[in-house]
Order: sequence, then structure tokens, then C-alpha cells
Amino acid sequence: MSLNHFTPVSGLIGGSLIGLSAATLLLFNGNILGASGIAASVVVTPRKTLTEDSQHWKLSFIAAFALTTRLYVSYIDPDALKDARLANDLNATVVSPMGFVIGGFLVGFGTRLGNGCTTGHGICGLARLSVRSLSGVLAFMATGMFSATGCSPTCPFNKYLRASVETVKNYFPTESTKDIGTILASLAASVALPGFLRKAPESASKHERDEYDSNRSKIIPSVVSGALFSVGLVISQMTLASKIYGFLDVKGIKGGYWDPTLVCVMGGGLVVSFLSYQWVKGFNVFQNSKALECPLSQKKSVGHFDVPTNQVIDFNLIFGEALFGLGWGAAGLCPGPAMFLAFAGYPNVLLRWWPSFFVGSLLAEQVKNAQLRVENNKKID
Repeated sequence: MSLNHFTPVSGLIGGSLIGLSAATLLLFNGNILGASGIAASVVVTPRKTLTEDSQHWKLSFIAAFALTTRLYVSYIDPDALKDARLANDLNATVVSPMGFVIGGFLVGFGTRLGNGCTTGHGICGLARLSVRSLSGVLAFMATGMFSATGCSPTCPFNKYLRASVETVKNYFPTESTKDIGTILASLAASVALPGFLRKAPESASKHERDEYDSNRSKIIPSVVSGALFSVGLVISQMTLASKIYGFLDVKGIKGGYWDPTLVCVMGGGLVVSFLSYQWVKGFNVFQNSKALECPLSQKKSVGHFDVPTNQVIDFNLIFGEALFGLGWGAAGLCPGPAMFLAFAGYPNVLLRWWPSFFVGSLLAEQVKNAQLRVENNKKID
């Protein structure tokens, strides 16, 4: 088996930066790096995300991520997203416009129903040795490989999900879509800015002021985390479709074009994230007398770690993550890289994948609410 496309060093470095992004949110803010949840919150719970002080860190994270992405692709390395394999390799997978629509919807619905993606369940969940997250990861990895590998020319869905290599020129940004990416990044920054300037009301009690100060102190760590996440994704090359399909399409093992770089990315991220949990009381595997009971940026009177403790492996988890995997294999995108490519101005990601993702997320939220109503009615009866 040839490993000509394998880039372990950039994978480990980029993955470690992603892990450091997760560690920053955890240790300073007490929050989890869940790309799907952060992105979906803007549409699924917009009022809460935009108006509640406790949610402002998400806006700061998105703003920093967006501005870092624009800075990186415009000035630091304009060639960072050039995918030579996509343009020259006959074995490369080219996603059709319909493939982006279907993939975005499945990822949005699945991650909302299963409560996580490659970052939430993968980098963060596995790092705290969550059996629930492990089950979710196994589900989306299995269906992701099934979807990517099975969508061959003989597959009945191939004509809907895949395009010819000749159409690859339509995949890359145009000047107008780059402008859209810049506008969105500027909009994200302008929405996040009031969080830096807002002051606690004069009539607020001491406890309310402490809560306000703690929420405001989350902003800087969120900015650092968002920037690290963006840089980690592009350095690891998880923003390149050929890297994702190079791993998910297991026909490449026999064909000699398999690329295990994703393993290095996940490995690097998991090691750093795992180490960060050794400093959180109740989640540390190794004895640590200095483990934190309160995040570093928070006041002890109000601060706490918002880390999931649910270990239930239920239908929503397995079915949701399985759908996520199918969408991941269909379009080659999970939420983190899709955020990067959208702000970089990739037209199919901007205009097809993300709108479909938001529709899927909204629909899954309605399904979860309906399930909750049925459960409550049963309790009443």
C-alpha cells in the first residue's frame, strides 16, 4: 500500500492545535468545543444565543474563527486550500451540488439528534473516556466509511452525489463568494463586539454582577480558542476534501491511495484534550491534588464546568450519529471544516451545505421537542 498522500506531521500539529482549542475552552471557560452545537445555536436558538450573557462566548468564538480564516487564506497562505489531488487524481472524489445539499442536511439533522460531531464526541468526548461518545464515534465512522466507499460508479445514488472531475473548477471560490465570506466574517465580528462593551446594570445584585463578570471573562479565551481551531483545521488539511475521502474511502487501502492522516489529527487532538481533563476535578484519570473545581477565568462563587455526564446510549445517539456519518461521507464535510470553507468563500459550502445543515438542525430540534412532549404526557398519565 502506497502512502504518498499521508502527511503525519501536519496532521499531528494541526490536530494538537485543535486539541489545544478544546483545552482552552474547557480549562478557562468550562465549556465543550462542539462545532455543530456552536454553529447550530445561531439558528436553532437565536434569541438565547444573541441575548443571553451566558451564550456570548459562542459569538466570540465564531467571530475569532471567521476573522482568522479570512486572514489565513487572504494573507498568511493563499494556497492553503489548493487541493492538488482533487484537481489531478482520477481517483479523487468530486461532490455534486446535490451531494452538498444532502450531506449538509444529514449532518445537521444527525448532529443535532445525536448531540455531537467529530469535535464534541470525538476530540472532547473520547478524551474524557465517555462510553456514550465512543458509541457515537463508532456509529459515524462506520456509516461515514460506508457512505464514502459505497458511492462508487455502480451505486444508484452516484449520479446524485458525485460529479465528474471536469466540473471541479466549480468547487473553488469566486471573487463574489470570497466577498460573501468576508461580509459574513465582518458580520460575526460586529455581532460579537457588544459582548466586549456591555456593562452590568447598576441595579444588579452582587451575585448577578459576579455572574456577569464571569460570562464576560469567557470572551478572551473563546477568541483564542476560535483562532486555534481555525488554524488547526487548515494546518491539519482537514479542510481538503481529498484528505477526508482519502481516509473514509477504504477502497484506497487495496487501491494504494488510502490516506490515514485523519488518524493523526484525531490522535493529536485527543492527547492534548485528554491532558486538559486531568486538570478538571471529577474527570481526571490520574490523581491530581491541583485539579480545578472552577474554570480559570471564572469566579468560584458562580463558575462551574459545563461538561456532559450523560452516559446513556439511546436511539437518538446511534441513529443521529449514523445519519451524521452518512452525510459526512456524502459531502466530505463535518461542521468545523465546513465553517472554514464557508468563510473562505467556497460556493457549494456557502450556498448549499450550510442552508441544508440549518434546515436539518431545526427539524431535528422539532423531533426532540416532540419526543419530550410525548415523555411528559406519559408521566402525567
